Amino acid sequence: MAVEASNACSADLAILSAGLGYVHGETPIPGYDLTIRPTGPGSIAAKITDGVDAARWWAAVKRGPFSSNPIRDSRGRAKIHVCLSKAYADMVERDLIAISRIDGLELRIFGLSLAGHLDEALRPFVMPYDERLDLLGRPGTRVDFPQRALLDFVTHIVPASAGTLETDRQAVADRMALVVMQRPPRKQRRLPDDEIRALVADLIPKLGGASTRVLRHLRDVAQVSCEQSRFAKIFNDVKRRVT
Repeated sequence: MAVEASNACSADLAILSAGLGYVHGETPIPGYDLTIRPTGPGSIAAKITDGVDAARWWAAVKRGPFSSNPIRDSRGRAKIHVCLSKAYADMVERDLIAISRIDGLELRIFGLSLAGHLDEALRPFVMPYDERLDLLGRPGTRVDFPQRALLDFVTHIVPASAGTLETDRQAVADRMALVVMQRPPRKQRRLPDDEIRALVADLIPKLGGASTRVLRHLRDVAQVSCEQSRFAKIFNDVKRRVT
């Protein structure tokens, strides 16, 4: 979706990588499995014994051979759109504050419940997307929410907006206001871990190894409530056994 969004507005694509730093989209990279998120087999939290400092980790990895300098790369650009989770926001917050102060640059940040999490200097740049996006744009999960919000922004907001921060924020707010909970809340049932594990084991061969697809089926079709981090632990455990 990030590639689709960059193509839609003829923008350069770069990736904030917890393993490799700030990587231009056309840069060939080695295979790796590292994430700043606290769960999953690739989490750095399981590999660092003296405590994880996200900003310190980022300062180290962006000095690597595949990384460019995000602040230097931002100079001379008119707009930068950034997709973030809370974990990755902790990692790159200092760089984003510096980028937000570059003259002539328009910064837009996309993520779920980020405004209260980021430094006060960055909060105005967070576009006010929320869970109502699920009823307007592509369905998905909390993990891919930032990319879905970005794609919605370049598709529906950019063509009609005057392009200032105020008009962009208002346009997003107006779009979210179109949703007045047009469907009743889903009545999902809670199940113990062993029953969810059995469901996941049955779904993986049918839906493939994508965790987002299995979780969406679990919630929307099976009507089972399962919090994201809990599901990740169960899914990874089942997938290791299945594969």
